[in-house]
Amino acid sequence: MTCLLAVLATLLLPVSAAQAAPVAEDCVAVTEGRYAGSFTAAGQTHCLQLPSPKGARIAALTSLGGASPTVTVEVVDRDGTAQCTALELARGGCTLTGTAPFRALVRAEDDTATGPYGVHFVRTDNLQNGCQVLPAGTFADDAAAVRLDTGNGVFSHCLTVPAGAHSTEELLRVRFGFPDDTELFPRYALIIVDTDGNGPPSCYTHPAGGRTDGLTSCSFTAGKGYTLLLQGQDAPRTHTLDRRDVTATAPGCTASAATAVGAPAATGASGQNGTLRCHRITTAAATDRLRVDVRDAHDSTHMLIMDANGGIACHQKSWACTVTGSTSYQVVTQVPQDWSLPGSYSLDAWRIATAAGAAPECTRAGSVAYGYGPVTGTLSAERTGACAVLPSVSGDQFRADITATDGGQDIPRPALYTKAGTDLCTGHSSPYDCQGVDQSLFVLTLPDRVERTAYRAQLVCTTAPCGSEEVSVGTVTPTTAQSGTVATLTVQGTALGMNTTVQLTGGPAPLTAKTVSVSDDARTLKATVDLRTAPAGNWNITVAALNFHFAQGTLTVTPPAVSGLGTYKPVTPTRLMDTREGLGVPKAKVGEAGTVTLQVAGTAGIPAGATAVVLNVTATEPTAGSFVSVYPNGTTRTSASNLNFTAGQTIPNLVVVPVVNGKVSFYNHAGSVHLIADVAGYYTTDGSGSTYRPITPTRLMDTREGLGVPKAKVGAAGTVTLQVAGTAGIPATGVTAVVLNVTATGPTAGSFVSVYPNGTTRTSASNLNFTAGQTIPNLVVVPVVNGKVSFYNHAGSVDLIADMAGFYTTDGSGSGYKPITPTRLMDTREGLGVPKTKVGEAGTATLQVAGTAGIPAGATAVVLNVTATEPTAGSFVSVYPNGTTRTSASNLNFTAGQTIPNLVVVPVVNGKVSFYNHAGSVHLIADVAGYYTS
Repeated sequence: MTCLLAVLATLLLPVSAAQAAPVAEDCVAVTEGRYAGSFTAAGQTHCLQLPSPKGARIAALTSLGGASPTVTVEVVDRDGTAQCTALELARGGCTLTGTAPFRALVRAEDDTATGPYGVHFVRTDNLQNGCQVLPAGTFADDAAAVRLDTGNGVFSHCLTVPAGAHSTEELLRVRFGFPDDTELFPRYALIIVDTDGNGPPSCYTHPAGGRTDGLTSCSFTAGKGYTLLLQGQDAPRTHTLDRRDVTATAPGCTASAATAVGAPAATGASGQNGTLRCHRITTAAATDRLRVDVRDAHDSTHMLIMDANGGIACHQKSWACTVTGSTSYQVVTQVPQDWSLPGSYSLDAWRIATAAGAAPECTRAGSVAYGYGPVTGTLSAERTGACAVLPSVSGDQFRADITATDGGQDIPRPALYTKAGTDLCTGHSSPYDCQGVDQSLFVLTLPDRVERTAYRAQLVCTTAPCGSEEVSVGTVTPTTAQSGTVATLTVQGTALGMNTTVQLTGGPAPLTAKTVSVSDDARTLKATVDLRTAPAGNWNITVAALNFHFAQGTLTVTPPAVSGLGTYKPVTPTRLMDTREGLGVPKAKVGEAGTVTLQVAGTAGIPAGATAVVLNVTATEPTAGSFVSVYPNGTTRTSASNLNFTAGQTIPNLVVVPVVNGKVSFYNHAGSVHLIADVAGYYTTDGSGSTYRPITPTRLMDTREGLGVPKAKVGAAGTVTLQVAGTAGIPATGVTAVVLNVTATGPTAGSFVSVYPNGTTRTSASNLNFTAGQTIPNLVVVPVVNGKVSFYNHAGSVDLIADMAGFYTTDGSGSGYKPITPTRLMDTREGLGVPKTKVGEAGTATLQVAGTAGIPAGATAVVLNVTATEPTAGSFVSVYPNGTTRTSASNLNFTAGQTIPNLVVVPVVNGKVSFYNHAGSVHLIADVAGYYTS
């Protein structure tokens, strides 16, 4: 019995009844092996008497095309009784059952053909000494291969695989050189025959990845020997044949365990085109389901996966495959002939599910009513994939929108797997079409050709709602809100989405709430509604989701409260004053004991009713060491100061100053100095602004460590953008501005930094000025656009650090601001507010602020201008809420002997704030500018 494996072309031989045998004296006696004959006239039939006895099993091979005639061979016995057809002889399964001697009848397929021909006779019921042994190779090298040449009358070969010298599952490879002569296209057939005739091996020929390289998987029976017949052409050809064990005992197979989804891949060197590599992947249980994929720079590496017994688990392919049912798998990789050859490849073997369900590292989505995501991230060699378990049901339809957020061309490939491991996403580029089933596994994978990609991925339900839940609405809270505020409404229900709307009717005009967030399980929706101009009264609530409308009672709007507290209105950072250019004030330095007054109301969008403004004030080109005080116009200046500087120094500081008569005033103590003022925003008592929410000082950005932004200095004319909304307890929506303490360190050149709203045009306003090598902080209040703020560096390169102090929000949940006349609360030089002594190394001073300078007991935060002076060593100072754990955030950085101020907005706990000094000893001064309270 035989297995015929046609790699380049299937061998089809005609089947016909045997012709009558010529008389014995017309037959030529032949031996086993190759016989060469020649037709001298058209229509001849040659009789060849065989040496084979009754009961023998034989093969008769002929050349598969060429210049010689194509012949057919049939066998009869002594009496002319037909024994075997040409097809049976070609397959090596001709069993001789008649009376010896047996005769082979040879004739040309074309009755008119003449010329030489050949027939190769082989006994297949035992292993022939004349057949070369095909040794077992390993995946460690390609040394155990047999070269078989044809031409010059040779068109076939036989080989043997002895019993006991093979495994139960083998992978055979045939390679041949593609000839220069294109007139005769290469053909060959590989025939495998067992020795006992009880059945051929089960073999599968894999579709050829290259035109000169073929793979065949065969199941062999233990204890049986096999004959391999290579039938080719009588033409110059080179064939190379090898075989390898592909069971769990395969030698030369590199072993590694299956990994979690997204874990780093195993790697391998490709070798040459056609080189076979093997990886044995192990897993804990046969019920585990693995996702196996091979990636390279050219998308050229193919893989063939066998289970522990060597059975084919995944056929040869260059894309991902899922397997289950075994505790180990042999993954054979190869770059076929004629494919682009990468130097190496990566092999992912993720355990995407166990008997208990989907992989535990995969995110469990709460709902897919409207889809899943968007999710963002970066895939790289360290994180090769991402996954999520979706509560989908059969019939769900999704559109997968995948984009590269780093500008790359290659995007992650999505897959939506069933529990059986079938990927139900189709398409070759985004958007993909994906079908859901009862709980789907969503997987994103690092694509071929790239080592890193940043992505944004979203599944959009195109038949909403997806999943098992229908739209419903339970409650809407609160039922009471105050006019003059922005109220946050919470809707409870099922299958709620960002397109769900809440509408209020019953007033002069309908009000539509803005949906700001939906919980992961789609059961809780939050929406903000602007009640700042809404009259008091009862408003009807209607929730609309998809095509459903739900009446949900009333919202009682109460009259607005009158508090006199200011809310904050950020503006685009704008330069209001520059004494160098005569902007806002006369063009002249401010002299010793001199004062300039700046009109702020009515400029840059600041209204006449503004109670205070936020200014970044910069002193530059001073002729002597001095300080500057910024104070309300028309009031008596106190001892409080805002900037301290030495001769020639340029230094900024943020100032929050009350507005009186629509103006603020600037006083210089000594020498002369140019002053610059950039406005960041203002406070108003009309309720139209945002309230302030202080937080524990938290570091959000550090370019030295890659915190929040890439790990790299910001270069000349360079910009980094920081995501602030949705981090460190800051809401994802409704944030109008943030308060950041920004520190520049390690600059390579003198420069300035501007912090401005993301997505807007940067103005001439600056926030930090520094010289090469200097470390300097400054407080910044910056509007938030797109949930982000941006940082621009003018010259050289510099590391930037940003510590969050709080944020402004439109939801009415924060505190209002009360500006006060700048007042000195603490001076360690005089014992004001704290003991009269420097703050030592790792020392702390605590200041009582509630109950002083008009600050009430309920103050949530205070605005202090803090100055460090006479330090004995380079150090930093952190100002933080009393009674809390100090974080890594800092407020002032200084060198020995330096005097430097910085504005601080710090939460008040226990009515106090604390001051920590890191090294050496230093005197500290604190001047209050205002406070926040509910």
